[in-house]
Amino acid sequence: MECTLCNSTNQELIFKDVKDLEYETYKPVDFLICTRCGLISQHPLPEQNEIPTFYPFDYRNYLPEKNNLFSNLKKIQFKSLTSRITKYITNKEANILEIGFGNGQLLLSLKENGYDNLYGTDFTDRVFPTLKDRGIQLQISNVEKSIPFNTKFEVIIMNNVIEHFIDPITVLTNCKKSLTKNGCIILITPNSNALEFKLFKTCWAGFHAPRHIFLFNNKNIKMLGDKLGFSKINVESMTDPGQISISIQNIFQNLKLTKTKLKNGMSWYLTPLSILCAPIALAENTIGKSTSMMCVLKN
Repeated sequence: MECTLCNSTNQELIFKDVKDLEYETYKPVDFLICTRCGLISQHPLPEQNEIPTFYPFDYRNYLPEKNNLFSNLKKIQFKSLTSRITKYITNKEANILEIGFGNGQLLLSLKENGYDNLYGTDFTDRVFPTLKDRGIQLQISNVEKSIPFNTKFEVIIMNNVIEHFIDPITVLTNCKKSLTKNGCIILITPNSNALEFKLFKTCWAGFHAPRHIFLFNNKNIKMLGDKLGFSKINVESMTDPGQISISIQNIFQNLKLTKTKLKNGMSWYLTPLSILCAPIALAENTIGKSTSMMCVLKN
């Protein structure tokens, strides 16, 4: 198999039979690593018609907001993310597109901060009814084929989405064509150089098997930006204690003795565990080895 990023044929099996420990939707999958650039990829790649089956009805990213501890913590997280993203938005009139917007929390947070020209696209319309009266333009699409909407965007956001595509390079190429002259793409994605990757191995939350197909690190995602001709590339570490707690949950779910019934892919102890993991996530962020990263690709 040729590396999608650097075209090298020097790839090695890094992990075999990585399980879906959150939803149990699919058979275990194998991952290769390119020994030249470090890109990690599923092998073989899934078929396009299989991918919708990876996302059950109770997939947590599509859950509506509720007045509980988990939802309130997610609101705080999205407010923090909005603050980081808006540093790269030059004016309130900017056209902003989010690809794979889940339940729309980030778009709604941007709207609360005065951004009104908001667009969203996803492969499903399951949450469209809850957002239709919020003034956000929505469309179902396959962005591996084309970007919807007949407009140019100052900002295109993919929040933990680029790793879900069979062909991430084509997706980013299509996005680049839809950017304004000085526009940018903002990617939040797992970082395979994270300390947790070495610690948790096949139970690392970054695998999110079988939904995560490609996994980047803070070096090869810059290579990707260079390959596609972006003028400026900036990579920042991101604090995400939730990912550490899911990795720990995966360890427990992989053992018969500690396995428990999950709801929306989450155990009863996941939220308090995330709070306890916050200091660890902050420490990882400080040394640049966090489980997530934000990459800004400027046109």
